[in-house]
Amino acid sequence: MEVLTLLLAFTMPAAVIHICRKYPRLDAIGPVIILYGLGIVAGLLGLKSGMQNLIANATIPVAIPLILFGNPINLTKKSTRDMVLAFVSCLVATMSAVAISYSIFHPGPEVAGMVSGCATGGTMNMASVKLALGADDATFVILNTYDMTVSSVYILCLLAFGIRLARKILPVRTMPVATGDTVAEKTVKAKPIDYLVFLGWAALCCAAAYLVTLLFSEDVFMLVFILVITALGIGLSFVKRIKSRLGSYDMGMYLVYVFSFTVASMADFRNMSLSENASLLGFFACVIFISLALHMIFSWILKIDADTAVIASNAFVNAPPTVPVISSAMKNPAALTAGLTIGILGYAIGTYLGILVATVLG
Repeated sequence: MEVLTLLLAFTMPAAVIHICRKYPRLDAIGPVIILYGLGIVAGLLGLKSGMQNLIANATIPVAIPLILFGNPINLTKKSTRDMVLAFVSCLVATMSAVAISYSIFHPGPEVAGMVSGCATGGTMNMASVKLALGADDATFVILNTYDMTVSSVYILCLLAFGIRLARKILPVRTMPVATGDTVAEKTVKAKPIDYLVFLGWAALCCAAAYLVTLLFSEDVFMLVFILVITALGIGLSFVKRIKSRLGSYDMGMYLVYVFSFTVASMADFRNMSLSENASLLGFFACVIFISLALHMIFSWILKIDADTAVIASNAFVNAPPTVPVISSAMKNPAALTAGLTIGILGYAIGTYLGILVATVLG
């Protein structure tokens, strides 16, 4: 069973990616939600072994620096006023939405922390917060399912009428087009040696983080471990020898896919009540759409550019991979840089923010 678990965990994502590329309708659903579904089915069919915990606990810590390596923040270019204000607006709106929604649903500190991380940087941050807090596996899978559902409705709203509405109520300005490779362009240029180098650096980050955790008690082991790995990933993303290589983002996301399938197969839904699930869905939906409404109000007050405001909100909710979709719908290539930059910052702080929210509410 251990061998079968290992094979399925690392080969199923490759199969799903291949199928998604072949069939556009499945690609529209996305690999993560498909892998969660397959993982749940595998768990119900009896895929249970000690290997699952090992895979789940190892993949995300390695994925964090890999994803951060692939998205270095370029400090040599000055951020525009709108980008900075949009980022701050999204951050304040998200935290305000979490506070409002928490007062209504009272889902618990761990849930609030995971949703805060997810609403700031996506699945990777929610997974990091989950590991740091030792949250329940079944609750985590339910939240991820709701994340995919609510986020899909959210992005459809943006594409259907959100962009046009924002351009009617907010200023419309042309942003400068930045030069350099996009994430999509980087994926076709990576070489095998690049993957090995990135994996080596990620392993060093994990080893260094482990050594740091030895200075603290076992009660805060995972919390310190995740925080140190995130800090090292951000710092090393500025190193020339690392940021000049390509492919780390893809490698990190593949590990996220492995984690998605594995953790879904571990969940036991027999202890999850329908009323609790409905409450979690309500909490998640309120956080996402209240934060969007507040962000648009703040953007109107601060006179933030319409396209920057919309793509910033999407970068927080759906993470950088969906930024090109919104930029294309806007027919504004310059918005891509703003969205990716804000999304990267969301990646960088999402874990810290989620842990902070859970700590304060706890």
